[in-house]
Amino acid sequence: MELIAKFLNLLNENAAALTAVATVAIAWLTFTLAKENKRLRKAGTEPEVIASLIPGPDGNGAVNFILANIGQGPALKVKFSLEYDENDFSNHNVLVQNSRDRSAMTVIPQGEKVSVLFGISYVLFGTENPKNDQILKPFKVIITYKDLRGKRRKSVHEIDISQYSGLRGLLSKPASREIADNLKKIEQHLSKISRQVGPILNSVDASTPADALKQKISGSSIQTNDEKNTCN
Repeated sequence: MELIAKFLNLLNENAAALTAVATVAIAWLTFTLAKENKRLRKAGTEPEVIASLIPGPDGNGAVNFILANIGQGPALKVKFSLEYDENDFSNHNVLVQNSRDRSAMTVIPQGEKVSVLFGISYVLFGTENPKNDQILKPFKVIITYKDLRGKRRKSVHEIDISQYSGLRGLLSKPASREIADNLKKIEQHLSKISRQVGPILNSVDASTPADALKQKISGSSIQTNDEKNTCN
């Protein structure tokens, strides 16, 4: 009981100091919580736009160029440009390039994306053209956009198609393309046969019983009896 009494007396003697310390601690906690809430509210409205290459979902060999907003707010006035080797893009039939006529996208909402055809997988990997068997070189995408407060933001992304190297199915031609190529080969083969067989089919047997050897003449040189009489 004596210890409790001494402790209570000590609290009474230092009540003012303890109150001041408690007040400072409460004020600090309040400030920290307010700052954290502000940061969370700000993070809840900040957009974040990224660029990537994604294989097409239909399994047709397409590779799509994606601009995706993975942030927590809408991205306004979205622009993008590419840093790339023009000859390399041309050799690989890349469909997305810089354009002076392309204006800024009005908005990419939170969690949404813009997807456009970038190219064909086996062409980008150089497996389609024997004269150009090199994979597409890495390139950069520069993205600029604004948040709801009008603050301008910028991000740079380096994209390398080789990230999909060795993945089965991505580089193979779709079934429809394989069928079309095979039909084209058959057509070319039949055309070649037609040119070879044509002269043979266009000839007739012009030999007579008195001939020691059979004689073949072109169908275009056959004359009717009337034509022979006219010539005579």
